[in-house]
Amino acid sequence: MDFVLTQNLWERYGFRDNPFDTRALSLSPGSLLSVADAFVGRAMTSPESNLMTNFLRSSGGGRVVVEGDVGVGKTTFVNYHRYLWQKEAKTKLLTPATEISVQGDWGTRELLLNVLTLLAGRLSLSMTPKKLRSDHLLTEIQALTGVLVREWASVSGGISILGIGGNAGKTKSLAVQRGEISTAGLREYLHKLLERVRQLGYVGVILHFNNLELLARRDPAGLVSFFEEVRDVLQTPSVYFVFVGYTGMFQQIIVPHERVRSVFFGRSIHLPPLSREEVHQAIARRYELLAVQPKRWIPPVDDLVVDYLYEVFKGRIRFVMDAITSLVTHLPDGMTGTLATESAQSLLEQLTWERVKSLLSEAELFVLRAAVREVRFTNSSLVKATGKGKQNITKYTNRFLDLHLIHPAERRGRNVYYEISPDLALLRPRTLRLS
Repeated sequence: MDFVLTQNLWERYGFRDNPFDTRALSLSPGSLLSVADAFVGRAMTSPESNLMTNFLRSSGGGRVVVEGDVGVGKTTFVNYHRYLWQKEAKTKLLTPATEISVQGDWGTRELLLNVLTLLAGRLSLSMTPKKLRSDHLLTEIQALTGVLVREWASVSGGISILGIGGNAGKTKSLAVQRGEISTAGLREYLHKLLERVRQLGYVGVILHFNNLELLARRDPAGLVSFFEEVRDVLQTPSVYFVFVGYTGMFQQIIVPHERVRSVFFGRSIHLPPLSREEVHQAIARRYELLAVQPKRWIPPVDDLVVDYLYEVFKGRIRFVMDAITSLVTHLPDGMTGTLATESAQSLLEQLTWERVKSLLSEAELFVLRAAVREVRFTNSSLVKATGKGKQNITKYTNRFLDLHLIHPAERRGRNVYYEISPDLALLRPRTLRLS
């Protein structure tokens, strides 16, 4: 072997890790890219931060939708405000370490079980194993939700938990039956947890829910049903429910249903993309935080590449970061210089075409090229652009949907408008020529 295999992809630029990581910034203070250190933009004086602050200032709990296009930083924005209210606020709000991903078949029971799991887990973080074992409320809840389950057995119709109470090697049966406990019983557990939260000096809890964009695309009626079913739980005192969704979700899903609308914050919190300058600032901050040695690193791409990607992806920072990561991972081993704009543009276009060519036939590629040239399209507009029959075009669009190359964007009457997936924007004619 003529080369050494080491995990040094980013070390060769002078970084401890990937400065273009697309994961949301973490609430954990020990993270290399914590939200406390790496958050940029959306200052407290911005309209969106002002709305979020006023929502969380309203005593007694509440419900709000945070919406925006995919990749603009919605989860990081919510994480930042969760961090502020848990660590910096005068009147503090507790929040679990992670967000909750809503699933398509959820109802009140599933919502409560997941809330109980994360909230009990958060309260357990500061406890020693010995103290946790002696905490009857938390061990019951964690047994109920499966967090501490080591061995499932039928012991008097309950759950057998290994190592909870008693001596090592023995088990203690808790009178908790996951399949039989009522929704009212689950809500009672939640109220007990909230009382524990207040005893610790917090005035309430922030719960952060993701995955609504995917659910709404697959089954918007199902998402409406979810909100209608869980409406009463959403009014639990001292709990702030934050739902992250797509642009227009509040108007399309919440507003038309007065029973649901009546319990939500007055309006949604819409996040526009970060400005070009803020994207540059975010990248510069990451360089500083991840540098092996202060001020001694090599930028993997020049600033004009960031400008080009900012325009291509309409400011959506996740796709800017992902494109740069893709560039770096495809560079030859040993190449450590800063990649210039023209080279970056050519390589990204090449990589994107190689990916779609591996998936599609020549006829499908012809139709996809027509779709790429349009910002938003229907089956009828593709018929006109390609000269193919409507039945054939329907077959092609269904194929593209299955491969996630396009997605539904809007419905007007009987017409469904589609858009290409964000990464395919790299295939459009270059409108920005930089040198």
